[in-house]
Amino acid sequence: MASARPPAGGTPWRRPAWLRAIRAVERGLTEAALALAMVGVALMASFTCYQVFMRFVLGQPSTWSEVLVRSIMIWTVYLAAAAAFREGAMIAAEVLVRAVPRQLGRALQIFAGALSLLFLVILVWTGIDMVMRTQSQTLAGLEIPIFWIYLALPVGGCLAALAVVVRTGELLEPGATIHEAHLDTIA
Repeated sequence: MASARPPAGGTPWRRPAWLRAIRAVERGLTEAALALAMVGVALMASFTCYQVFMRFVLGQPSTWSEVLVRSIMIWTVYLAAAAAFREGAMIAAEVLVRAVPRQLGRALQIFAGALSLLFLVILVWTGIDMVMRTQSQTLAGLEIPIFWIYLALPVGGCLAALAVVVRTGELLEPGATIHEAHLDTIA
């Protein structure tokens, strides 16, 4: 986590209450998204076992379980992305960041955060467009509107963008240094 050193001859910088509140909301949303992603992994494993049993043991493949597993996988990936972005696991340039002076490493992390945020804004924008375009289409095998699956893009993108903003914002605080990967945890 970015550490704030006290300014020369002064008291340590303290985050304003509104900033602490944003961080708390982000942490709660990221933890909830990660928990849902873990449930998604368990559901994918369960439905995959069901599909294998039905297909290879009973010889009667399920018409819905494979589509459901793919749909859960999409949601799981986009929900887990928020935690990955928060931990800095998405753009791993640790070798470069550690090879340069700390302030340059900090600048590189801020630059990576800005690029990530740009990518996530495009993802959310495109995801909203996909949701709007697919409102009248149904998902074969499940007979549910396909937009529920595409909704994972803007939802996951917004959660990840919030995580990137908070993580990058920490680097902009007075006295902040580079994020140390082994110190960053959301749990």
